[in-house]
Amino acid sequence: MTDIRTRNPLIVAFSAVLVLILGLSFTGTFLLLSGIKTIEDVVTQSIHKSNLVSDMRLAGRYRTLTLSQMLLMDDPFERNEEFDRFNEAGTRFVLARDALREAGFTKDEQEIIDKALPQSFQIGISQNQIVDLIQQERIEEATEIQTKNSIPIQNKNHKAYGVLQEKQRANTALAVKAALDSLRSSMYVLIIVAMIIFIVIFIMARAAVNRTTSTVQETRKKQIELEQIVQERTSELVLAKEQAEQASQTKTDFLSKMSHELRTPLNAILGFSQILQFNRDKTLSEEQLTNAAEIQSAGAHLLELINELLDLAQIESGKLELDIQPVSLSETTNEAVKMLEPLAEKQNITIINSVAEDAPEVLVDKLRLKQIMLNIIANAIKYNYKNGSVYIAIANMNEASVKLTVKDTGVGISNENNKKVFNNFERLSSQSGVEGSGIGLAVTRHLVELMDGKIGIENTTGDGCTFWVELPINAQQQSDGSIRRQQ
Repeated sequence: MTDIRTRNPLIVAFSAVLVLILGLSFTGTFLLLSGIKTIEDVVTQSIHKSNLVSDMRLAGRYRTLTLSQMLLMDDPFERNEEFDRFNEAGTRFVLARDALREAGFTKDEQEIIDKALPQSFQIGISQNQIVDLIQQERIEEATEIQTKNSIPIQNKNHKAYGVLQEKQRANTALAVKAALDSLRSSMYVLIIVAMIIFIVIFIMARAAVNRTTSTVQETRKKQIELEQIVQERTSELVLAKEQAEQASQTKTDFLSKMSHELRTPLNAILGFSQILQFNRDKTLSEEQLTNAAEIQSAGAHLLELINELLDLAQIESGKLELDIQPVSLSETTNEAVKMLEPLAEKQNITIINSVAEDAPEVLVDKLRLKQIMLNIIANAIKYNYKNGSVYIAIANMNEASVKLTVKDTGVGISNENNKKVFNNFERLSSQSGVEGSGIGLAVTRHLVELMDGKIGIENTTGDGCTFWVELPINAQQQSDGSIRRQQ
């Protein structure tokens, strides 16, 4: 434990060092900021003055140029327009000259200005005389004055202002050098402060090291214990992951086997129901025929669900095989529309297909593309109002992909349900009597993503939905936009 007689001198010494550091820091910072401000002011003023001189030089040259143009013009209207430009250049010259006077000059800069300004007045008098002669149509006299008097003086004046700019640059360099010398002194102060701070920090760091040495072993012990806990938790997580993967594979295998086992008896049921509906001998009543039709419809719906479950199982297990090749988007869309026309006619839905025959080929699995189109268009029909419409069109196309949209005029989906609609077994529609399990759009999303595509939905509640699918275009495409089919 430190004695009071030892501790008090240390506190006093540390306080003195701290006061010294703060004093030097404030002094160095003030000098540094002052030097930077001086350099900034010098450079800013120099740029401002240089720009004003440039404006005067350009305005003088432009006045001479406009006079030369007026001497070559025969049309009085064109002369008037050029005369306006002549006056505008004169105004710019006067404004720049007045601003340059207010900016202030060094002694040597003032000497150059004193020589250049009288020449400027001579040029102004000469140019006004030329304008008067032009207005009097005395072109030859005006040309002679322009050539022998105005232009030579203007050239001298232009050179004089050029010398002024050079002088300004030289004066700026001297001022910046002086400011840098002052700034260098400030840097020395800051270096001293940094060295003192380094020494103080070193002393304090040594003290901190001495204090923390005793806790290193304890910290290491805790670290070892923590590593053991992490290893145990990691082993538990790995085991849980393996169990979850095994459970997922078991579920997938179960769905796949059940789908195959259910198909055989279901196909028999569908076959017998079709035979009953055929009723060649007309031995069945109307009620019995209706019941056979209901069996046929329910069986077809059940077979569709089984197929979707099988697709979902194959996708989740990674066993779904795709045959990627160039496929006609127009042809596939037309095939899907024809297959769904009977469903649309039941609800008096109008399908408007705007996909042209020259639509680009896409790199997909043709069978799966048709399945995607059937799912999306069928949903647009099922969840539509009676006497509604379904619009199929290409919304956007670039060198890499094409975006196909399917819009209906149904009730729509709220924005918060946009993402849920593509989840497994998710049904969001409130319409009664619409068959579905919530698998179709989930399978559709998986198929689109497996073929390097994108799918989404845009909607306004009460104003229908727009499903869009973006698919990769066949790379072998001609420059005129037509498709060169692969053989």
